Amino acid sequence: NPFYNKGTLIITRKKEIGTVDFESYFETVKPIILKLRRHYFVKLWDYDDWIQEGRIVFFKLLQEHPDVLINEGRRYTYFKTKFSNHVKDTIRHQESFKRKFNRMPYEEIGEISHCVPQLNFFEVADFIAYRDSLSQLKATLSLEEQEKLAKVVRGERFEGKKAFLRQIEPYFSDFKH
Repeated sequence: NPFYNKGTLIITRKKEIGTVDFESYFETVKPIILKLRRHYFVKLWDYDDWIQEGRIVFFKLLQEHPDVLINEGRRYTYFKTKFSNHVKDTIRHQESFKRKFNRMPYEEIGEISHCVPQLNFFEVADFIAYRDSLSQLKATLSLEEQEKLAKVVRGERFEGKKAFLRQIEPYFSDFKH
């Protein structure tokens, strides 16, 4: 098995053993990392994180394709493809709706939480509570009232809308600012 130790990469392949200076080869692909860093934004990654992720991806690339050490053109194209895919996967992971709680680091605000404005109604926790209230409300409504609710959700006008909104208001009292 190949391993990385103090800047030296040992590649074992079909009884061939070669020692290579990992850092000197890594420096050749570092501009690709810096270019992708300017092009993409990954939350909570600083310069050192980009370099570290680049090292990991480059090391895995050398394990899978040791011949890229010899072929410089192939090294650049393989690394650029592999690293840009890695960055896109990371961004996709951060942006997926299910994982919105992972987007920001946890910080305890405890006693001052009432001072922090809520930027968006549809934060994940609010959205889940809203959907739950909506489903509970639908279970209590007649078919005609469910049609009215659908019109309210779509933003449509209809006769008796104001009275209907007063009727369903208790289900959404927690969402008033």
